[in-house]
Amino acid sequence: MRSPLGVQDLIARATKSFETAELKRTFATPPAAPPLVSESPVDALGLLKRLCAIQSAVSSYRSSLTASAGELSVWLDANDDDIRDVAMNFSRLDLTGTPDLSRLSYAELLPDLPCQDQFPGLLKFLMQPGLPACPVHKKRLWAESVLGVKVPGDSLTKQMARLSDARFWRRALRVRLAREREHFHLRLRLVGRSAEPYVSDVQLAARKAQLKRQLQWMTDTVLVPRYLDPEQKNDTLLSLADVSSSASSRFAKTYAFLCAMDSIASDAGLAAGMLTLTLEPEWHANPSHGASSWNGASPRAAHESLAKRWQSVLRDLNNLGVGISGLRVVEPHKDACPHWHVWLLYRPESEQAILETVMKYFPHKLKVRNPSAKRSKSDAKSAATLSTPANACDVIFDTLAELKANAGRAPTLAKEGAQVELARIDRSISSGAGYAMKYLLKTVDGGDKLNQQTGLFPESPEGETLTQRQLEKQAQRRAAHQANARRVDAFRGVWGINSGQLFGVSKCLTAWDTLRRLGTAPSNPMLCKLWSLARGGLKKGRIQANSGIRGDAKGFLTALGGLAACGKPPKGAVTVSIGRLTKEAMNGYGEEIKRTVGVTLVQRTRVMKVTGARTSKVTGEVKCVKAWRSVKTVLAEINIRAKEWMLVPLKNAAQAMEQLKKRTEAEHAEFGSAHLSLLAVRTFWSGVWDGVAQHNAEPQPAPLPWLLSTA
Repeated sequence: MRSPLGVQDLIARATKSFETAELKRTFATPPAAPPLVSESPVDALGLLKRLCAIQSAVSSYRSSLTASAGELSVWLDANDDDIRDVAMNFSRLDLTGTPDLSRLSYAELLPDLPCQDQFPGLLKFLMQPGLPACPVHKKRLWAESVLGVKVPGDSLTKQMARLSDARFWRRALRVRLAREREHFHLRLRLVGRSAEPYVSDVQLAARKAQLKRQLQWMTDTVLVPRYLDPEQKNDTLLSLADVSSSASSRFAKTYAFLCAMDSIASDAGLAAGMLTLTLEPEWHANPSHGASSWNGASPRAAHESLAKRWQSVLRDLNNLGVGISGLRVVEPHKDACPHWHVWLLYRPESEQAILETVMKYFPHKLKVRNPSAKRSKSDAKSAATLSTPANACDVIFDTLAELKANAGRAPTLAKEGAQVELARIDRSISSGAGYAMKYLLKTVDGGDKLNQQTGLFPESPEGETLTQRQLEKQAQRRAAHQANARRVDAFRGVWGINSGQLFGVSKCLTAWDTLRRLGTAPSNPMLCKLWSLARGGLKKGRIQANSGIRGDAKGFLTALGGLAACGKPPKGAVTVSIGRLTKEAMNGYGEEIKRTVGVTLVQRTRVMKVTGARTSKVTGEVKCVKAWRSVKTVLAEINIRAKEWMLVPLKNAAQAMEQLKKRTEAEHAEFGSAHLSLLAVRTFWSGVWDGVAQHNAEPQPAPLPWLLSTA
């Protein structure tokens, strides 16, 4: 079976296959005659009971395939046009005047009502006893039962504003149906190593169509300023595709910061390693080896489990005073179960504490790999402890107790796996940054240049000519890599999982981009230094795409405090970081939101403050309770979004610019509204000063520079 067959066809085939398997399991051989023609009535009754049990099992299996989708299971095959129609119907739904359907007299009328097909699950919902009388509350409760999540909004009015908007329903239904359809394919084991890797073919086609529509919209949409600058002579309009960042540029920036982090770590004497975290077998829907013990959870739930455990690891290490820095990369298995590759930078003496903390939340076996491990029988016995030399073979710790006792063992198999695996990195063999980016670029197509820089597809040695066979193999590898990257991108898109994230370092990527977009130097000395580091100099103006202007990422990170793995600053020390400058605004649903409009330079320090009082039960003495508290001070801020823009279709760009020019000329004309308003203000204040001068015995004040002449 393949996913493009469609949901209903797949359900029919899977049900028939399950029914055949149940019959084979129940009967060694199929019955030669119907049960009622059997020789003994007792045998016929037993056969009938077994057939009824099979029928019940088949019915339960059929309903379990789409159970998590609920009433939306009938729409799993819906295309974008169907979703638009459903969203429009849902937004127009009005439950005012609905009768009490919990009474039995209405039950016989239910199949004949037209809303049975238009609003799935609505009649079943309205038949529940104890529903609120208010139609608004009814619609909100029904929407939450359909979507499976709470409707966003801090008040009923704002929630109803969303439920009355077809765009909200379209977005919510598209996400819910895509994930439920993919979950359905996981239940049928259509996603896996021996089937469709990472994601189903249906979702891959949907992702390709989405990216194509997105690119077309960005190309056909231009940015038009809301207010035209009279001194601006260039009327060229930029499209969204011109100003948006590409995948290759984003990953090139990430690689630059990884190289900077690796350089800082090398200067500080930090160790580097690649930590791989894998979930238990019950999280795998279609494992490559062994029987399936899947718990039915989605890949998104699996990713949330990994994230929750990793946050616990970071919290415990922080309590121990151990700092770590690096990059977290999410990579899916073939059956869509995610696992993490974590590039770690840490102090060598903290490795034992880090591994013990990780095994506390990932307790099923630890494997420590050395960079130049040689799996020979002669050195197998020397690999029993973590203190083995670098040329020893790998070490396995089956439990946390063995790790604490430093009682490891050599691997029994050449490729024995473990839930946690730490591969130590020898910088004399491979760059830590390149090692980390290889894992990231394995599932993302960052372009040929970046792939060559990180060693994913190394260039041929200078002067060496590749044969035709070698060129064909290289082309096949690149094509396979691009195909995998597209499938993994579709996986991340449907489940809402990002590709990677830096940790243990200041939030630098957004501040880096913001300062590079700023054309003039800030007045604050510290911000000016960061601005020059991000832009690679003091040259003003806009940095054009592909200009080759490189910033100093290492200096930028050092100025922001360096790496957390290098150690915490003293409690009384003053630290400087970059924050977001926000502006209060209102969204389309009447909610107050904060929009990021720039950056702020924030100074933080820890001071001892009195937090309360404590009375001694023995002496009655009252003592102050003190604790360290963080004090935040904003030193400077920069607003880079002072200019407002409008999104205009390309076909209407000329008309929009013409109207903008006319409005600007009218406002700056000699007798325009803006000029007349300015004259009125000046005339008013001139009259006030004249009146004050006439009633004052003292000499009249000298005329101000802006006083209008009466001539």
